[in-house]
Amino acid sequence: MAETTTMVFEEYLRSGEARNMGWLAGYPRSGAALVRTILAHCFGHRTGTIYKESHIGGGYGDALKTIPHMMTAFDLADMADAQTLLLFKTHSLPRPIEMLPTIIIVRDGRRTLESLLGFYRESWGIEQTMMPLIMGEHQWGSWSAWIRAWAAAAPAGALWLRYEDIMADVPGTVDRIAGWMGVKPLGHEIPPFESLHAGNPVIFRGCAVTGNGGMTDDEEAAFWQVHGSAMRMLGYYE
Repeated sequence: MAETTTMVFEEYLRSGEARNMGWLAGYPRSGAALVRTILAHCFGHRTGTIYKESHIGGGYGDALKTIPHMMTAFDLADMADAQTLLLFKTHSLPRPIEMLPTIIIVRDGRRTLESLLGFYRESWGIEQTMMPLIMGEHQWGSWSAWIRAWAAAAPAGALWLRYEDIMADVPGTVDRIAGWMGVKPLGHEIPPFESLHAGNPVIFRGCAVTGNGGMTDDEEAAFWQVHGSAMRMLGYYE
């Protein structure tokens, strides 16, 4: 069986030879697609993923310059060298043996979970409710446990980006990424969100940067009880 790009990347991780490769880490619905859009449009960079995304449709792979599903180790290494750093998206918890240069995207947990609730429904047809998401009783587990795990395991110099800050200042975010990678951007603009939404409304659902994600009083009280320390660590307050 031919090796997929993900399999080749995993082999690099096990061997410790993932030169010029790194992670684009984010809990689901935190803004990884937005950062991949910036990398594609402002740097001309391709990005990878440890997941199969062919089902998403809407030209998602082309718009984000996702690397091909099937690549040899030679071609993958060449691509990584050519663009200084080839980032692979992950929603998973970190494993210490895999620590590479890392961008970590975070978002207010209330709005993250609201977006994930909609994604479950719209992409997978799963009618989920908010409280299990708050308690981490679903596929992706606890939002704050994910934050704490990456905060503890991320390598020194990891670049933390808040979704709300990206939306408020895309050019400034481009400059931060450029400085972190040590490369010059090709530009500082990405397509307007309305265009991204029209191209793929499932991935680019909305762009909320305020509000509590539509939580009821009881849901928000439970959320702050479970996730309050992680929220405050990231600069989000009640």
